[in-house]
Amino acid sequence: MCTLKICTPWDNKKIVLDPGIGFGKNLKHNLTLISKISLFHSLGFPILIGTSRKRFINQISGKYDTGERLGGTLASVLFLLSQGIQIFRVHDAKETKQGVLVFKKILFN
Repeated sequence: MCTLKICTPWDNKKIVLDPGIGFGKNLKHNLTLISKISLFHSLGFPILIGTSRKRFINQISGKYDTGERLGGTLASVLFLLSQGIQIFRVHDAKETKQGVLVFKKILFN
């Protein structure tokens, strides 16, 4: 049996994994993916996560307006950052960057 790195015709340095938070998944599926995301590191590729304004945040917080989900987005990004995720797709880039900078400063002070 061969690994993905050996068998693909693509340049493996251009592969990024996206587990697809929200796509055809219910709340339990999304929470399981997020909480166990570190398992994906064993595949040897960078991981991209897009939790920004997703429905699972509404299902937890009751915030139906997508513009009111920044807090949930930041919470998920910071958790995922603590799990080694380094690539995020977000809507509120400036606010997320500020949250990540403050989180890292506190963590590595």
